[in-house]
Amino acid sequence: MNHKKKRYLSITLISLVFFLACVLLGRLKYSTNDDTIMNLISAGAFGGESQYLVYNNIIFGYILKVLYTVIPGVNWYLWSYLIFNLLSVIAISAVITEGFSLSVTAFVTTALNMIFAYDFYTEIQFTQSSSFYAIAGGIILFSMIIRKKRNIPGIIVATIFVSMGVMARAAGAGIVLPFLGTACLFIPCFFKKELKNALITFALPLAAVVICLLANFYAYYVNPDWKYFSEWNNIMVEKCDHGNYNFNWDKEAYLEAGFTETDFQLLDMWVWNDTEYFNLDKLRTMQEIGEGTRKDKLRLDPEVFKYTFQKLAESPRYGASPVVFVLLVLTSLIFFKKRYKLLVLIQTLWVFVLYYVLTCSKRIMWRVESGIWLSAILFTVLFIIGTRAYKDSALYKLYDRFRKGFAIAALAVSVIAVAVFGCGQFSYFINEKNGHIAEEPDPTYEKVKAITEREGFYIVDVDTTYGDLCGARNIFDIDRKYLDYYENFCQIGGWIQPSPIGLYHANLNDIDNPIKSLIERDDVFYVGGGERAGYLYVFLNEKYGPGINMEMVDEVCGAPVWRYFR
Repeated sequence: MNHKKKRYLSITLISLVFFLACVLLGRLKYSTNDDTIMNLISAGAFGGESQYLVYNNIIFGYILKVLYTVIPGVNWYLWSYLIFNLLSVIAISAVITEGFSLSVTAFVTTALNMIFAYDFYTEIQFTQSSSFYAIAGGIILFSMIIRKKRNIPGIIVATIFVSMGVMARAAGAGIVLPFLGTACLFIPCFFKKELKNALITFALPLAAVVICLLANFYAYYVNPDWKYFSEWNNIMVEKCDHGNYNFNWDKEAYLEAGFTETDFQLLDMWVWNDTEYFNLDKLRTMQEIGEGTRKDKLRLDPEVFKYTFQKLAESPRYGASPVVFVLLVLTSLIFFKKRYKLLVLIQTLWVFVLYYVLTCSKRIMWRVESGIWLSAILFTVLFIIGTRAYKDSALYKLYDRFRKGFAIAALAVSVIAVAVFGCGQFSYFINEKNGHIAEEPDPTYEKVKAITEREGFYIVDVDTTYGDLCGARNIFDIDRKYLDYYENFCQIGGWIQPSPIGLYHANLNDIDNPIKSLIERDDVFYVGGGERAGYLYVFLNEKYGPGINMEMVDEVCGAPVWRYFR
């Protein structure tokens, strides 16, 4: 076995150890229940049109639909992310360590797995993963340019990674572009000799990206039903996620337009599945009135600068990559030549700019931040390695002088790190998971299962169903057995409503307006907490009353069941 094969084998084995330790022994989970909902959609829980995952690309939705149909007993949504996360780690490790000895390869691979393990083997999140796949594809492509080793298999592999990144979430994949573009511009003679090489290398991935974006545009902005929901959802994202359109900021204008304070109280509580009242025209009016008081506009503001620096300072709490980047910057400024100093300073500026933009839009969160840090680190490191800048530094000369000792130390540290990590995961497996790979059922499982077994149709509060797993038994369990799982209820709000897939089962039960159906039909009930039930009572009387009453008629696993009637 030659050195190259040994290197690939060691990278794969080390990564597999970390991967299996996390997946089988640790607490595998979704970082947010957005992934859970898309997982349940893909498994068919919301109905037959399971390719419409809303935030994942339509092509990925169709791929999952085929996989669930052919092999129904596997959670393909989960395993697609897990497998691509593992392959991304292997690909990044292989590119970064090209030309290194086996001991250094083992050390670097172990370090990368330690950094990546929690975010990509333990806590799965589609936005975070989308950036990671784009980084993996970009690293492969950038390596071909800087090392002048373009090859068709490598371009195809990179295209698959980039495509998966865009299919997971295009915006997440887009975070990579400033860092990749900056690194390319620093390649010597880029515009004279390497530009043509770069254009050829990037042609296939760019074509794949365009196809993915066009397919998604056709699915969500040409299809009339989904076009309506997509615009509707974009406005609600501006309100609920970005903190705009507050009733008190433009009170007189909202009252004049026919809004009430109750409307905004319901929207703030994620209660909006009245398809007649909270229609697209109503939301457009809300948007037009509140445009002048929006809080998520890109602006120069001392308070935003202050908060941006604060979030940058807090970022090491969530992962090691900010610390690694700071060390990389300091090392480059101290030991490397001016060109490399300038590169890291520009990459640092990009980090700040992206943080600032996210702060302005009030979307600063680790699942987005991690892609920024990893892009800045990996493209900068690959540039330094690819141009062999490290060979002129005092650190490398010290390493070269004591190469054998460093090799032994690197191998020893790698073995110890893998052993400690594995023991920690095994301890968690025994003490916290009681020796079970799949943990105990999610708290919402019994509640949602009980609702699905009742007679009648139920409009369900988001707090009742939107736990970590939204009523699924455990994260491994979400396969085709969940087909039509929600056939006798729909959520009263949440980002899936009022989409065609969110209303699928309501429509099958001749319900076009879930909230209004509470007073129109005797077999439709509301399940949820008293506060939302009370505001819903006020809303129904404002819009369809007076004379509407409410009573608690039952309880499901601690969740009250309400009937509204005239």
